[in-house]
Amino acid sequence: MNRVVKKGLALLLVVVLAMSLCACSKDPNCGKYVCKSAKVGDITVAANEVYPNGASIDLQTAGACKVVLDGAEYSGSWKSENSNVTITLEGEESKGTVSGNTLTIDIYDVGMTMVFER
Repeated sequence: MNRVVKKGLALLLVVVLAMSLCACSKDPNCGKYVCKSAKVGDITVAANEVYPNGASIDLQTAGACKVVLDGAEYSGSWKSENSNVTITLEGEESKGTVSGNTLTIDIYDVGMTMVFER
């Protein structure tokens, strides 16, 4: 392979990688959020009391997301409109809101509001 072709392919690869990194930057809600607390009724507890093995939500590019609840990982999708976020896992939609670096959501609509921080 000659030198010009190698440089051309290298440049193309750099452009493709740069575009993939920018894809999520269009939506300010992208990123990894780690659960800090959970609230049921008037009771709020630290996340590690509910999920000793951790809980997080990673809102990824192209509407993909990964949710970890007590060490179990679930793949799903997400979409946002302004500060409203909808996460779909296993066919079930969960609606939440983002304010700054805080995502508040009741996953699977079980009556437990979880607060995640980026």
